Amino acid sequence: MGRERDDSGKYTNEVSLTRVISVFERAEIPVLTASEVADKIDCSRPTAYNKLETLVKQGEIQKKKVGARAVVYIRM
Repeated sequence: MGRERDDSGKYTNEVSLTRVISVFERAEIPVLTASEVADKIDCSRPTAYNKLETLVKQGEIQKKKVGARAVVYIRM
């Protein structure tokens, strides 16, 4: 079967921003990678990354580069 689509044929949004924020609220330390978020909400890493980047743009979380290619997301 595949993912659900709406009446216009677009995929329905399975991962809400609220669901991503809830991962930070339940975390012992609210500093997470996109892979950790993806694991917690059972989605792909690119999906988690896109949601996290949206939350950064909205000012809900912060992003910090911690290595050459590593980034963490922080909820204050």
